Amino acid sequence: MIKEYIHCPFCGVTLQKGLIDHKKRKYCPSCDFVDYKNPLPVVFAIAVRGRRLLLIKRGIAPKKGMWACPSGAIEIGETPEEACLRELKEETGASGEIVRLVGVIKVEEEEIYGDLLALGYLVKLADGELLCGDEVEDVRFFNMSGLPDSYVDLFRKEIEEIQQLEL
Repeated sequence: MIKEYIHCPFCGVTLQKGLIDHKKRKYCPSCDFVDYKNPLPVVFAIAVRGRRLLLIKRGIAPKKGMWACPSGAIEIGETPEEACLRELKEETGASGEIVRLVGVIKVEEEEIYGDLLALGYLVKLADGELLCGDEVEDVRFFNMSGLPDSYVDLFRKEIEEIQQLEL
């Protein structure tokens, strides 16, 4: 989980709580540091080849053992699109081309990171062999009709669109 400050990371004074910007937040009475809790920006790839969706089985927390879209944090100096394609390559060995931004969603991830701001991209995969990255147990294509229920619920609109696209 995200580190909870007790002392100011700049001057070491014990933080106090108060109403700042209409929310109760920790702040430093000495140097005016405010402990804002902002969501972590992450990306995920709705990676398709034909009418099949590529998913990974997570090999590490959070959600170890669960099927998921290739995903990860945006690193300093890269665009969300670059991060999406990098994470796709790292986790699956696959490369592709971003078709479009599908959407931005808030994800409540309580195991490690806290709130995430997730940008999802539809990615048309290039031909090539799939490989499991270091953080992945398995990589597999799913037919749209065989997707785990959680994906059908989350991406219903996109699944319908993918089935009509010429990818």
